[in-house]
Amino acid sequence: MERHALTFAVRPGTEQEARRILSEYPRPETEIDQETRLLGTSVFFWRNQVIRVMDVEGALPTVMRHLAAQPAIRQTEQALNPLLVEPRDLDDPAGARAFFARAMMKRVVHRVTAADLLPDVGGGRSRVALRYPVRADMGDAVADVLGESRSLPVGGHAGTVLANTTVFQHGDLVIRVAEFVGSLEQAAEHLGRTVVGAPGTPKLNELLEPGWDLTTETGFRRFFAEQRLDLVTDRHVDRAVS
Repeated sequence: MERHALTFAVRPGTEQEARRILSEYPRPETEIDQETRLLGTSVFFWRNQVIRVMDVEGALPTVMRHLAAQPAIRQTEQALNPLLVEPRDLDDPAGARAFFARAMMKRVVHRVTAADLLPDVGGGRSRVALRYPVRADMGDAVADVLGESRSLPVGGHAGTVLANTTVFQHGDLVIRVAEFVGSLEQAAEHLGRTVVGAPGTPKLNELLEPGWDLTTETGFRRFFAEQRLDLVTDRHVDRAVS
């Protein structure tokens, strides 16, 4: 499984309409060919910024062409067009390439827990995305620190297991998408214990906006509560695939 993300902004004041469009669009066909599947999509909001995360098996360009050809998806994208801060024309090949070039986020790190280490709990997973409050022009430095960090421990407290985690960057927008077997509260506790004690956290702290402290449990709880993105859509073909 490969995870990709893209981001774009909607005009302030149009967030509610954009959320409605992105929460109600029809589920696309997920089986593309023998080698390519769309395993899942998640849509998050941070203020007026949209972050769309895609889990795919196979080549991303094949998935994007497949989605672009589906009438329901085309209607959804057309409904979004008037709301965007930066205009786009997905019907024009050059315009579509330009949009994806500027919207695609850099994948900094992606780690997946082996399937045999995950408990069989059906669809009982929690997915969260956290935004790092980066100082101006420090996005690259934060990405470097997170990219060099050690793997997060798989097992947590109260039976929590980290299924996968991915860090994405787009300028100074740096987010971590994490998926847990367990509840959101258990995920927060597990991540907090891990981040607070990590060797790279003091260095990371220096690159964040003033007032944030990830070296204490209190500081991390505030970070988790205030920097968590709103999850608008979360659809998966097979939660057992990681």
